[in-house]
Amino acid sequence: MTATVAGTAPTPVESLRRLAGAVGARLWWLPAGFVGLMVAWALAPGLFAPHEPERQNLRARLLPPLSESSDGYHWAGTGSLGKDLFSQMIHGARLTLMIAVIATGIAMIFGVMLGLAAGYFGGIVDRFVSRLSEAQTAMPMFLVAILLLSILGPSVTILLIVLPTLVWPIFARVVRAEALRLRQSQFIEASIAVGCTTPTVLVSHMLPNIAPRILVLAVIEIGHVMLAEAGLSFLGVGVQPPDTTWGLLIAQGRDLLAVSWWLTILPGVLLGLTVLCLNLLSRRYERSAGAAG
Repeated sequence: MTATVAGTAPTPVESLRRLAGAVGARLWWLPAGFVGLMVAWALAPGLFAPHEPERQNLRARLLPPLSESSDGYHWAGTGSLGKDLFSQMIHGARLTLMIAVIATGIAMIFGVMLGLAAGYFGGIVDRFVSRLSEAQTAMPMFLVAILLLSILGPSVTILLIVLPTLVWPIFARVVRAEALRLRQSQFIEASIAVGCTTPTVLVSHMLPNIAPRILVLAVIEIGHVMLAEAGLSFLGVGVQPPDTTWGLLIAQGRDLLAVSWWLTILPGVLLGLTVLCLNLLSRRYERSAGAAG
C-alpha cells in the first residue's frame, strides 16, 4: 500500500473555487460595468427608458418579452395595464439604489462611531456597545421591521429609519475589532504620547487605517439592504405606488406569475445580478487592498 500525501491534489470544490477566483480576477470589469450601468439608470433613467414608465395601453397588456405594439418595442414585455416593464425597471433603479445607499450610509456612520468608541476606550463603553450589538443581532430584526412599518405606515422615510437598524451591528463589530487591534499599535501609542487629542487619534490615525475594510463592508451591505427592501416591499409594508422599486415590481407581478412570468422573474433577476456584482466588486477590492497592504 502506498501512502498518499495530504494536500497534494486539490479537491473538486477547491479547484472550482480557484477557477472562479481566476476568472473573477480577469473579468472584474464585467460586474463593474453592470453596476455602472445600474448607477447610470438611477441617475438618468430618461436617457435609457424607451417608454414612459406609467403610460398605459390596455391593447398591449401582458405582452411577453421581445414583443411589439403600437407604442413600439417592449424588451421585457408589458404588465396588466400595458405598462412597459423595461422602462419601469430602469426608473425603479433610482429609488432602489437610493434607499440602499442612504440606509447603508446611516448604518455605517452609526456603526463606525460606536465601533471606534468601543475599541478605543474599552471598559464600560466596549461592554455597552458589545451587549447592544449582540442584543440586536439576537432579535429577529426583519420581523421587527415588518412590525414597525405596519404600525408607522409604509413609506420611503420610514424605510430609511428602519433599514439601518438591520445592518449597523455588522459595522460596529468589524470596526471594534480593528480598533482594538490598532489601539495596541506603536503609532497610536506614539500619537497619544505626543499629545494628540482623542478625536485626532480616532479620525486622523485610526479611521484611515480601517477605511478599506469599511468600504468593502459598505458595498456588501448595500446589496443586503436592497434585498431587505425588496422583501419588505414584497410583503406590502415597503415602498408603495406610485413609487417604484424592483422589489415592488416583483410584488406586483406575483399574482400573474403563472401566466406572465416575466413580471416577477425579470425584476428578480435584475436585483439578483446587481447584488451579485456588488459582492464580486467588494471581493475584488478586498484582494487588491490586501495585496497593496
